[in-house]
Amino acid sequence: METIKKPVNLPELARFNEAKVHPGELLDLSLAAAGNPICCFTSAANLQVADAYKSVIGKNNGDFSICLVDNPIGEASRLDQSGVIPLTMYSAADRTLNERMFIDGPNLGQLLMSHIYMPQLDCQSPSLYTVGVATQGLKILEESQNSRDSSLLRQMEARRKEILGTDITNDDFRKILQSSLVEKIIAHTLGPRGTNISQAMGQYIGSLGINDKTDLIVHPSGIEPLIYTQIAAQQVKEGVVPIHMECAVYYDMGRVYDQRRNEVVFADHYYMPLDAMQLASIKTIEELVLTGVMRIAAHPSPKPLINPWVDAGKAQWIRATSNSAAAEMVMTGQANTCITTASSLISKDDLITRHVFGSPMMLFTIGTPLNQQQLKNYLARL
Repeated sequence: METIKKPVNLPELARFNEAKVHPGELLDLSLAAAGNPICCFTSAANLQVADAYKSVIGKNNGDFSICLVDNPIGEASRLDQSGVIPLTMYSAADRTLNERMFIDGPNLGQLLMSHIYMPQLDCQSPSLYTVGVATQGLKILEESQNSRDSSLLRQMEARRKEILGTDITNDDFRKILQSSLVEKIIAHTLGPRGTNISQAMGQYIGSLGINDKTDLIVHPSGIEPLIYTQIAAQQVKEGVVPIHMECAVYYDMGRVYDQRRNEVVFADHYYMPLDAMQLASIKTIEELVLTGVMRIAAHPSPKPLINPWVDAGKAQWIRATSNSAAAEMVMTGQANTCITTASSLISKDDLITRHVFGSPMMLFTIGTPLNQQQLKNYLARL
């Protein structure tokens, strides 16, 4: 990795710390077993959800406080009360999650470490809320991670099912995909190949053992989730289940959720550290600065990582449809720098890593155009 020389005089770019705590249900287990007080920072609109999460991990008002604030990330980052585990909670349909992931994420700790589903009366899909853990909390949990307490895990799973009511659970959805009733799965992801989403979908399919009956479609540049969820909706037939994957911080997740209210948009999830996010270019950063304003290709989600340079007048943002597409834009001369991933640099020998942002934990969502009744019909026949 290049060391940027002093004459360039550029603002410092952010770096994410590695998540050393298991995400998802195992994070919930660590919180449930921890004897430390927990403070969950969220907005007033999420009070009921935060209270439900408190119940899932088996806490009471004495050891789990809910703080309603305008800036949950900022407040959680600043909390320095010894021994307290600071959490944040956001809706995955809230555009704020996307805006803050790459602006404040490095200062917070990890923004996407767990989640909770909440049923909605006017929508086929439950809504999804993400749980973040500030650096202080991560350090406490790193030192006191517990083994998998099967009894405690079962208790938490029972509470989750009680909250969801009659909605299809993650386990139900996985059983449906794995069953012989489903002869073919069509899996849609953001492309081109090398994107974090395409990698995560491949891992998700592999984890369920459904590779042989799955057509993995990695869409070309320009085909975003708003489009491929529409394509998936046209592919539903008996024995064929289309699925699609998005990042929880996808900037248009709210639109996907609103436009597809008759579908189960949040049917399942998958956690994966992002493939090392990095700044890459052919020419050195020093050369680019000396010859003019850098043109940096980046998907809108990680674009805030280069805001210090854009705000300083040293760079111009060029919109890319994915991290992988951003690397291609440098190779074709549409930009001279990019935010991309380690995988996207394979076979691009001219593109050199100039700065590594790191690999924050990402929560990927899996949706389907099927509705609750269609999924229940499959489940009833198992």
